[in-house]
Amino acid sequence: MVIKKKKIGLIIGSGELATYCMEQLVLLGYETTIVRLPCSKVKIKKNLDYIALKYEEINEAFFFLKQRQINEIALIGYMERPDIDPSKVNYRSQILLSKVFSILNKGDGEIFSAIKQMFVDQNFTLVKVQDLLPELILNAGIYGSPIGKKVLKEIEAGVKIFLNYAMLDIGQSLVFQNGHCLGLETITGTDEMIRAIINFRERNNKRSKEILSGGILIKGSKPDQVLDIDTPVIGPDTIKLAKNAKLNGLVIESDKVIVVNKVSTIDTLKSNNMFLASVKFFGYRL
Repeated sequence: MVIKKKKIGLIIGSGELATYCMEQLVLLGYETTIVRLPCSKVKIKKNLDYIALKYEEINEAFFFLKQRQINEIALIGYMERPDIDPSKVNYRSQILLSKVFSILNKGDGEIFSAIKQMFVDQNFTLVKVQDLLPELILNAGIYGSPIGKKVLKEIEAGVKIFLNYAMLDIGQSLVFQNGHCLGLETITGTDEMIRAIINFRERNNKRSKEILSGGILIKGSKPDQVLDIDTPVIGPDTIKLAKNAKLNGLVIESDKVIVVNKVSTIDTLKSNNMFLASVKFFGYRL
């Protein structure tokens, strides 16, 4: 008896999450068909079925998926805002992208909602990658180094500030220290925010130690965030970057933030004497 593999379409952006998920889903026996976004630098193995997407010819990517009888799709990895040249969009793609064109100057939430609706209109079902790979979600708790009551109070204060910031729909993370916000994520992403803190501390190495070390990275979801497409992510590289910024630890929203390579992430925390608190942010909502 031949067991038929389950088919899944993967829309691939950038980052370690995209590479990890591709490898794990193949190991689990999925028959994967991949559409690589223009922003992606992820290498696709030669034995995998894939197409390099051009937004101006997006109809060809949909045809590619339908030809292979793909019904379910997961969008994985960091995705930049689409850079589309209207003069090069073919007729069929223009029809598909019409709703996206009208909101390219809006917030990420509205753009991703329009993209999600475009897939639904083409009769695809969007699947969350964390549902395909449940190990990507970290249960509520404290990981890595233990934390005291003072840090717990700082986490509570930081989460409350994050929830107000999240309503602005400009990013998914901030860095908080002793009642002050050291950094806010914008369109450039979490890593660039952390690098800005590293640069600030290196340039001001003669100032007080209180300014030059410490702080907590807080990462979670925005109100009405389209988690089928736009899921916050951390991994071992995030921990290493946070250590270079001399942060004490991280706080993530449990069940909403993906943790790539969980074992390696926790080992990296321990080796760097840092903590990771996985917290249900809902309990802090005002």
